[in-house]
Amino acid sequence: MIDPKINIHSKPALSAQVNNNAGIALVDSVVQTRAYELYELGGKIDGRAEQDWYQAETDLRACQQA
Repeated sequence: MIDPKINIHSKPALSAQVNNNAGIALVDSVVQTRAYELYELGGKIDGRAEQDWYQAETDLRACQQA
């Protein structure tokens, strides 16, 4: 599981966590954790859940490929 305290700009640390399960599809709980982090970083604005979810998937996939 991704540590929510890790900043997305800390790609090596985030990538190491995501790549522990290389070859396995993104797990919903990992995406959920990142989406919630984005929600918090964005000022906890309601109505952006879907955007945060898709951005979390994009971020995590980018880390898998790095």
